[in-house]
Amino acid sequence: MEKMNALFTLWEYCLTFVYLPLDLISKWVTDMFNLSMDILWNLPSYSIRFLTFNAKPLLQVLIFPGLAFILVFAIIAVWFERKFLARAMLRVGPYYCGKRSGVLQVFADFIKLFMKEIIIPEDIDWFFFVMMPVLLPTIPALSLILIPFDQNWVLWDVGSLSLPMFFAIAGLAPLIPIFAGWASNNKYTYIGAFRVAYMYISAEIPLVLCGAAVAIMAGSFDLLKIVEAQRNMWFAIPQFIGFVIFFLGIMIEAERTPFDIPVAEVELVLGWRTEFSGILFGFTMMAEYVMFQAWTLLFITLYLGGFNGPNILGSTMYSHIFWFLLKFAVLVAIIILLRCVFPRLRMDQMLRLGWFYLTPLAVLNLIIVLAMKLWGIY
Repeated sequence: MEKMNALFTLWEYCLTFVYLPLDLISKWVTDMFNLSMDILWNLPSYSIRFLTFNAKPLLQVLIFPGLAFILVFAIIAVWFERKFLARAMLRVGPYYCGKRSGVLQVFADFIKLFMKEIIIPEDIDWFFFVMMPVLLPTIPALSLILIPFDQNWVLWDVGSLSLPMFFAIAGLAPLIPIFAGWASNNKYTYIGAFRVAYMYISAEIPLVLCGAAVAIMAGSFDLLKIVEAQRNMWFAIPQFIGFVIFFLGIMIEAERTPFDIPVAEVELVLGWRTEFSGILFGFTMMAEYVMFQAWTLLFITLYLGGFNGPNILGSTMYSHIFWFLLKFAVLVAIIILLRCVFPRLRMDQMLRLGWFYLTPLAVLNLIIVLAMKLWGIY
């Protein structure tokens, strides 16, 4: 009898070790189910509160000046460039291609690039070959978050670090075509990558010197304070030399004609872009317009008064955004027009322009600004 009692006691202990985890698991499952049901029941109210509290940053990140603004600009710029140059060059094809004023052709090109096969050449660095086209539009797009469209419409306000931060982020962009050309393992892409290196080095030094001159005149590296300092006079007037240098720098940084030397199709097939196909080629083409967009917006901020303008829409913020976009549209049209005015430069002509003219003139512009500050002229 005692042995039976001992066996029953041992059996109860064993059942305790079995039931205890089962009870814990059952309680955990019950609690998780109740929590999930509570979340699902309150999800609409949670979503409304989240969207209400974060409406402004979400609008800035997703719409303006974020993803939607970048994509819409790329689409409109491609369409406008085709139609504008067609009339400037008296080309017949773009008048009829795409119907509906040619808008459908832009979407047809996107679908074509998205659906085409991505051809990977042999003997390449696969990782860099695939990643570089994706990074190409991403890095200049990051610099857009520093541009002030209004006192209260800056996606990333870093104060006095905003102008140096822009140059730091945008300064990484030239490295991507260099790595892309190297990873493609092709003589044409190698030559195009070296041309990128030569061209950007000769251009970015004058751009940094001009940016420093603007910061000295404004008394701050904060892009918002630079815009505020131009309420009475745009810096394009007292710094006309820097204005011209930076204008040329926009086209150089975006590889716009006449400075599209790294992708000269007559000599290099398509330069550092030669081996890319499908959507990877689409990314490389989009990067040109994102760089174009970023540097043009900085140019307006530094020399054309940024968002300054009369209040015509009732709301100061909406008026500021309107004037900024109007200046942007006019400048884009002028730069696109120059594509059919000037022929492409040779590499030696580009380097001579950068080192013999732009850099000394940028130093002269900096000296003039220092003299004006010293004598209290501005």
